[in-house]
Amino acid sequence: MKTNAKVTIIKRNVIDRENVYETLGTYPCHWEETRGINTNRTVRSKDDIDKVTCYIPNELLRSVEVEDLVIRNDEEKVIEELKTAKDYQKNYKAKIVTVSDVFDFGSPSMQHTRIGAK
Repeated sequence: MKTNAKVTIIKRNVIDRENVYETLGTYPCHWEETRGINTNRTVRSKDDIDKVTCYIPNELLRSVEVEDLVIRNDEEKVIEELKTAKDYQKNYKAKIVTVSDVFDFGSPSMQHTRIGAK
């Protein structure tokens, strides 16, 4: 699999009923972004329709869960720790993970983690 970007994963932990975010790492990935168009007359935000699929080869990231954050970070900038997911979305255009699948079968060159986010 060819990579075309780098992604930083921010792990969400719940401590004393509060969300605490910490950086899990930056990984090379294949980044696919799908932009949607809202043709209905609904109040759904255009950003709510956009989706990202990220394939991380050779890394089996079993710790990525729903509601973690992914940030496209091609320049490998240092991501400062913020308090809320909305702050990450505003400052870094972070996406919230909706699905995380680990494909650990086959040869090591076929193994990867697939992350879907909005």
